[in-house]
Amino acid sequence: PPAAGATEASGDRPLMSPRARRLAAEHGLDVSRVSGSGPGGALRAADLAAVPEGATDGIWRLMAERVTASWTTVPQFFVTRDVDAGALIELRERFAAGREGDTAVPVTYTDVLVLLVARALRRHPELNASWIEGGVRRHDAVNVGVATAVEQGVVVPVIHGADRLPVRDLARRRQELVERARIGRLRPADLADGTFTISNLGTHDVQAFTAIVNAPQAAILAVGRISDRVVARDGQPVVRPQMNLTLSCDHRVADGARAAVFLGDLARLIENPGDLA
Repeated sequence: PPAAGATEASGDRPLMSPRARRLAAEHGLDVSRVSGSGPGGALRAADLAAVPEGATDGIWRLMAERVTASWTTVPQFFVTRDVDAGALIELRERFAAGREGDTAVPVTYTDVLVLLVARALRRHPELNASWIEGGVRRHDAVNVGVATAVEQGVVVPVIHGADRLPVRDLARRRQELVERARIGRLRPADLADGTFTISNLGTHDVQAFTAIVNAPQAAILAVGRISDRVVARDGQPVVRPQMNLTLSCDHRVADGARAAVFLGDLARLIENPGDLA
């Protein structure tokens, strides 16, 4: 007999508990070859734990199609520079020391960079823009996407109004989005209306890299790891923490001079961030 509460099989749909059927639908699971452990062979929620998500191929294919289209159709150029990260390190340590209780959301380097990038974009609206329908469209809102690696590929959840958020609220928002991305629960609104993207591979010990523009956005910033290097200071060699930034731009929206000025202003903000509380 069917399990209590189980839904009868129909065609190629096996006998399943209501919870198992809901989970399978939410995660796009192919259950056609899964053996059920419930009465009468019914599939239970626990039986779905080892089933790969059917959305995996779809997300990876969509990512591949988007980057291929961007690389082959967008005229991209790249500007890069090293930045002294001493003030950034001190700022993050100050935020960490000021946390209240274990439940407070930690502020990461990415959080501080998102806020600084958002403030730089406010000064440079030509980079907070997109190439849409054969023309440049500048955006009033500053919505910064953060490239996030998940098991299925890379997604870019968006922090809306990033230039208006205090850094702790921004950190909380980013953490919520990353957690939803990792469990496959991002909503369409979480991925919509991005105006600029940051890709930070510093946590993976990457010194520097070049990212592909997240079309139709005008630009994406690639962030490398912070590392101690010997640099000249007042004519003398000193060891300072350095970080590499590489800005990829759509040449239809911005030229090299504008990109260089934006990157220079961003570098000055990183080296002198002021009060971001």
